[in-house]
Amino acid sequence: MNIKNHQNTLEQRRSELVKLTDGLLVSQNTKKAIQQDIESHTAFARDTEQLNINRLKNTEAKLAGQIADQKINETTLEQRRNKLITRKTGYLKFWSFFSEEQKEIRKKVKGLDEAIALIKQNLKTQKEVKQTTQESISSIQQHILEYEQFDLGSARTLLASTAAEIQRTQSKITIAKAELDRLEEKLLPHTRELGRLKFEHATLKSEMNAAERFDQSLSSAKNSYDKAMIHQECEATLGDGSPRKIINDRRGKIRHLENNIPKIERRIQDELKKLDREINHLVIDGNNICYEGNSFIGLRGLLGLLKALNNRFKITVVFDASIRALLKIDNQGVNKALGPSVNAHITPTKTAADEYLLKIAEKKKDTYILSNDRFKEYHDYEVVKSDRVLRFLIADEKLMANDLNLTVKI
Repeated sequence: MNIKNHQNTLEQRRSELVKLTDGLLVSQNTKKAIQQDIESHTAFARDTEQLNINRLKNTEAKLAGQIADQKINETTLEQRRNKLITRKTGYLKFWSFFSEEQKEIRKKVKGLDEAIALIKQNLKTQKEVKQTTQESISSIQQHILEYEQFDLGSARTLLASTAAEIQRTQSKITIAKAELDRLEEKLLPHTRELGRLKFEHATLKSEMNAAERFDQSLSSAKNSYDKAMIHQECEATLGDGSPRKIINDRRGKIRHLENNIPKIERRIQDELKKLDREINHLVIDGNNICYEGNSFIGLRGLLGLLKALNNRFKITVVFDASIRALLKIDNQGVNKALGPSVNAHITPTKTAADEYLLKIAEKKKDTYILSNDRFKEYHDYEVVKSDRVLRFLIADEKLMANDLNLTVKI
């Protein structure tokens, strides 16, 4: 897999982290909504709300009566006004318009107009209050219906499962973020150095091309004056007046960079290759890790490794039967030394651990072996063919497992 594809995998990790974070926010909002529903249901006083409905219905009935009365009054006043209107005289009959009788009629019409306007205003207000009352009744009735239909037990079960989902997602986010931070921190110096070398390579290439153009111009120059001008321009542009000297210098530097750039790219590929490994289960060659060279060091290296891994993977340790004599303890002693979180197995007497290691890891693509054995005679096993055997080195009181990005003092 090339660097670009590995970088795409890194971007996919970032994208997955964003999705986990978004999912956590959704779950948190869901939990909050469920809690609010439960609190509202618990705080809801059905009997009190029913009394409120009865009170509001009484208010509605009174308003309906008042509105009916007001409409009768309005009709009566309009009829009286209409009769008076028929008796009114216009401006054209000025000889009667200013009579006392007409003045009295106009005064009464005006009074009736004002009374009718007041009734209309009161009717509008009463209708609005009635509408609001009806809406309040409907709202309370809807709340009562929701209260009766609400399944408190199911809501509490959903709340518990949502809270558990939030915890799982938070754990996944913590692990994913730590893994991404670790990978980015590991890659950043190499990607920066690669960028710097490629930029330097492009700059040197550009300067060499410019020097070659100056050299061609010198070859075609007609006289010494033209040559002197070309040397002068070359020095102003590239810092040296000799195109040949610049070409040789840049060619050597470019050659050096072209040797180094692939090394950095391979280093990045090695680091990115680890990104593709999804290790959920690590099977450790127990006897293998109890030696520094030919010297038996007991469980120091293994215990240091387990502490550094800090439950990062499921761990299984397989020992040869000889470990009991080497450590001078029995099976229980080995299990006690490694702790309850580690599955430890000791093979039957006179049998090697190699094939047991391979069989445990064989069928699961997310299971890797940590061992310095080559397993050449077991080349037919998928775990060997797919390069799921990781190496380590113990030296200078350190255990170094580069494939796991670990260096542990032991």
